Amino acid sequence: MPSVTISYASALAKLHVAGEKVKCSLQPADCEEHIPLEHVVGRVAARDYYSPIATPEHDTSAMDGYAVRSEATRWASPSSPAVFRVRGTIAAGDDPSAALAKLGTDDVEDVEPCVEIMTGGRFPVSGPGARFDACVRVEDTALIRAGHGHPGIGEGLPGPGTYIAITKPIPAQSNRRFAGEDIQKKSLILRAGQLVNSSHLLALASVGISSLSVHSKPRVKIWSTGNEVTSGPAKVRDVNGLYLTAATRELGAEAAFIGALKDDVDCIARTIQDTLANNPIDVLITSGGVSIGKFDYIRDAVEKIGATIIFHGLAIRPGHPVLFALLPSPRGKVAFFGLPGNPGAAAACFRFLVAPYLRDLLSQGVEEPVAAQLESAQDEMIESDHVKRTSCDRDIFRPGLLRTTCDGENVAAETGSKKGPAHLAPFVHANCWIHYKRNGGHGKNRRVHCYPIAPGSLEESRLGLSSFDS
Repeated sequence: MPSVTISYASALAKLHVAGEKVKCSLQPADCEEHIPLEHVVGRVAARDYYSPIATPEHDTSAMDGYAVRSEATRWASPSSPAVFRVRGTIAAGDDPSAALAKLGTDDVEDVEPCVEIMTGGRFPVSGPGARFDACVRVEDTALIRAGHGHPGIGEGLPGPGTYIAITKPIPAQSNRRFAGEDIQKKSLILRAGQLVNSSHLLALASVGISSLSVHSKPRVKIWSTGNEVTSGPAKVRDVNGLYLTAATRELGAEAAFIGALKDDVDCIARTIQDTLANNPIDVLITSGGVSIGKFDYIRDAVEKIGATIIFHGLAIRPGHPVLFALLPSPRGKVAFFGLPGNPGAAAACFRFLVAPYLRDLLSQGVEEPVAAQLESAQDEMIESDHVKRTSCDRDIFRPGLLRTTCDGENVAAETGSKKGPAHLAPFVHANCWIHYKRNGGHGKNRRVHCYPIAPGSLEESRLGLSSFDS
């Protein structure tokens, strides 16, 4: 184990300082880019976006039907329907003035006029059609063609044409969407630092925003280490390389898995140095080789190429031998994370150390956790578990399941019956990481902080749709 061990809170503070220094050394052109809307999903917005317009821009119909004057239907009934003459059609996107051209000053007739209107069609708000204040659904009308013999209704119509009959009163403003009732002008629709997803495109496109300024993706290179994953048919499946690459991409970074490094100081140092010299890189990550075992060479290798060690060893579980350093490169300082080789420990250190650093590079700010009540069964386990003996002096991270009860209370429980970073079954049902804070106490009524195990993984639980698995 490393000789110097610091707290998790101290480590976060050091990460933040390092991230700010690295950001300040970058050129503006390296920090942002402007890209079309069709390519923004998975990127991080570089500034706030406000709607330039109110939507909908015009009063529109919410249904396929007929725009009518509601007062004319006041006494409509099956025995005495209100009859309207159809004088035009307004489709979505049409200028209503063309359809209403027939409704001039000479349009004083025995039969009340109406206009067929499609969903999304614009209601006229001035001119001869301004009297139309409601839309009656097409299924609530009977279509009449003069001269086709509709008993009791078609008789006495003034001439050829299309008519409709309405057999019940239509309230004013029925099936009418009003201009500006959806998105208000100058309302915030995308926040700086937000990871853009496909649902954001609905609002952005609807207000005419066709491109965004986004933060440039942090460029991340990833290695696994150890002869056990590099020679011959691998004795150990390389879980970490696959996971860390995918998890890095989920956070909006550009990640590449380079391969596995052999347990050789000179080989590791040379490979890292060559990579730094030949590639624009923001973060390097290795897994394995950071403890004090016979074949743990990562610290020696990075010190050999001039690394500044920020910390090596944290008061956390799992992942206490984790290393963070700044490496020299032709383009400035590059962050280096030496994660433990145990997959559960590597995942925890990535989530609670690498992810916050990437958030700093992307100007996303500090991530807010979800506070939750630890489920009662977990309280009893903690009383007899190693957590009780260690929670006073270290932070602990475990995969868990967060749900919201019918009463609106957030409740969390660890997943899986076996504990420890070598067990990966708990990740099968987990939707969050449970953070037991240092000096956070233990036992009944314990409150914990929960973080999504992957972007969006807590959405179902917040709706109360998840249940605990045994």
